[in-house]
Amino acid sequence: MPFLLSMTILRILLTRTWLLAALALPSHAGPFIDSIQFGNETNEAAHALKVQDSTVITGAHDLPARQFLPSENMNWRGGRIWFTMKVDPARQNYFTAKFWGGDLTGEHSRLMLFIDGKQIGQRHLGEVDQLDIMYNYPRFPGNFFYKTTPLPINITEGRDSVELRIEAQGPIWGYGGTPDRYQKPMAAISRGIYAGHVHTDPFYQLTAEDRKSATRITFPTRNSPGPEMLETVKKRINTEIAKLTKSDKQISPDAIRFLAKACFEPWSDAYHRKPVLKRILKGIDDHYLAFKQNPEISGKDWHGSGPLAHAVCFLETPLSHYLDQPITGTNTSRRNAWADMFEFSRNTKVGQRRSYTNQSMIVDMNIYFCDRALRILDPSRAWSKGRALRLLHEAAGIKPWSGSWDENGNPSWKLGKNHLLLTEQGLTKELGFVGHYGEIVTGMLLDLYDSTRPAFGEEGDPKLKEQLIRMTKARGIFRYPLPDGQGFRSMHIETVIGWRDWYYPGGTTYEQMATESPLDVAAATLDPEIVGYGQQMLEDNQYFKALEKRLTLRGINPLSRLLAAPRNYELVKSRPKHPQRLPMTPGQPDFVFADPEIGTVALKHGDDIMFVSLYWRARYAINNLARVHHITPTTERDATVHIRTHFNDSGLVFEFPDITNMPFSTRMEGYYKAEHMHMAVTGIKQPIAKVPADQIDWKPGRENSYAGKGWFYLMEYGPYLIAMNCTRDQSFPFPVAQQYIGGKDLATGQRIDSATWTARPWQTLVIHRKP
Repeated sequence: MPFLLSMTILRILLTRTWLLAALALPSHAGPFIDSIQFGNETNEAAHALKVQDSTVITGAHDLPARQFLPSENMNWRGGRIWFTMKVDPARQNYFTAKFWGGDLTGEHSRLMLFIDGKQIGQRHLGEVDQLDIMYNYPRFPGNFFYKTTPLPINITEGRDSVELRIEAQGPIWGYGGTPDRYQKPMAAISRGIYAGHVHTDPFYQLTAEDRKSATRITFPTRNSPGPEMLETVKKRINTEIAKLTKSDKQISPDAIRFLAKACFEPWSDAYHRKPVLKRILKGIDDHYLAFKQNPEISGKDWHGSGPLAHAVCFLETPLSHYLDQPITGTNTSRRNAWADMFEFSRNTKVGQRRSYTNQSMIVDMNIYFCDRALRILDPSRAWSKGRALRLLHEAAGIKPWSGSWDENGNPSWKLGKNHLLLTEQGLTKELGFVGHYGEIVTGMLLDLYDSTRPAFGEEGDPKLKEQLIRMTKARGIFRYPLPDGQGFRSMHIETVIGWRDWYYPGGTTYEQMATESPLDVAAATLDPEIVGYGQQMLEDNQYFKALEKRLTLRGINPLSRLLAAPRNYELVKSRPKHPQRLPMTPGQPDFVFADPEIGTVALKHGDDIMFVSLYWRARYAINNLARVHHITPTTERDATVHIRTHFNDSGLVFEFPDITNMPFSTRMEGYYKAEHMHMAVTGIKQPIAKVPADQIDWKPGRENSYAGKGWFYLMEYGPYLIAMNCTRDQSFPFPVAQQYIGGKDLATGQRIDSATWTARPWQTLVIHRKP
């Protein structure tokens, strides 16, 4: 029986009663239904290929490939090709494109796949990605990589062939508020595409040509920059200190906090310097005077007056001599004036709390700073320490997130009374796994911990420290070996399975992202395993390169994080050598990591590395899709595949809208509709899982972490069968195809000796089929 043959069959398969026989995995035919070799004139003619602004090149391994050119008028739409491919009329079809992993174009251009003139997948953060997204780093240097995309079964059903189109498009900036800022023109030639294959097995089978070209490559260790970069950091920071100290203009709250932090670094020109302290006083006074004119400015953004309050907390003792002096031009003392500003900001922001983890951490930490400053300025206005700390514990996923508070301090409990922002394993919930975007939360959780230190260098809240260690170790699993942009050995953050990621691959990352000041977490926690991650970064000589990169970032906050770099480097370097390295590092033990709360699996099995999101961008309903990133020393596969999902059916459905850009926003849709862009799956009905009654802000069609989440997932991909039970009180029997009988569950080492197996509550099995 073909999967997703019709909506009626889908609803039968995925009812609350688990129909074991209906979930039998399909048998596989030959590897390909059809193949096209781009650049091969005879083969292209056989597929009726038509061309606009495309050229043939001799690419890697002297193989032909096609590149797409910018349009003559430098439009965002570049070259395109049309071609006909055979499909299976009764099964789910996939299209796999072959690319050279070493290509860089100098531009974040994209390739979009169309079927019968309609778009497959959405342009930005949709449940099916664009066919290719170029980034700053080579995707997989020295070898090919393969991108697998599902073809919409509502179009292929009952047909023997379809017309596909590949179109090059310019970069997008996801935060651009207008079409010209969001959608950029295509200005450079695209990455080359070598081949395309249609198949029904979601796992792309390598051809003889693929295997012949696969090469194991050893990448050298970076030899520069070195420790001299620390002096460059100091010089750059001292230059900024001098600039801010001499400035007569109003300086930003972040700049004021930067100066306050610099006062504690003995090597800095701010250390124990009265002119810097005077500049901080004037800076906070200036912001108070602006607040007095318009109090709303203290609560208009996520930070409010938090950075100013943070500076006060840092400098409690030296500032105490000036607090009872009046602010120039007023009869109000600094103590009372600043307290008014911080109290207003705290009370405003607590009514504007946000549920995405990074946003909650930003808002709640700045509320905490304001309240802590009030304890210094006017203790009668401060909350109890436990009340303020509760917000930090909620933002860190230690306690359930209570939502915004009203003027009487009553929480809204918008997401129910049991919703934690982090999983038990230490990952965030936005709404599934997040890679690069979620990684910034490690630095923010470090900031939460630092905010609770009684004084500079003292220990902070132990629960926040424990959670910081848990998160850092969990996120450490999601790094894999890949050379950096210059071809040197490094570890990179996993982004392919990230719900909020659109940069592939992610940047060089060890214990913490380079843009988040690496070694800070290792130095703050001194956890031996995390120190080992930091020592690995030092061994690969990637730390100083990270500092160099951070110095190129604009704004004051990147510099602020670098203030601790010299002492943290010395601290981590001086620690006893720890043997632990990042889990995906070659030579480390095999393992399986599973997080049923967000449907995520990571495994290392010999030379295989695989990251899986079984709960894949299912924001509104059950979509039966998973994203897989499978890496070997010679091959990279990036696939979106259909899987089996068992869920608590609400009886409601979500009808897929004709939104071609972002599934969660229509603000740019008119721009693309003017170009006659339409979705291939418009009108498809997806079942909605039952959403708990305490989700007071939910309705069908609104993003929710429960609407698209299943109780049980079953996925076959290549040599792996993954079964994940996301419930704590139910068991699920599932079919085991013949090729897996006799195989081993990599999580437990248990042999599978039956055609039916059972996933116990909260259990994930990764069955590796027998050779």
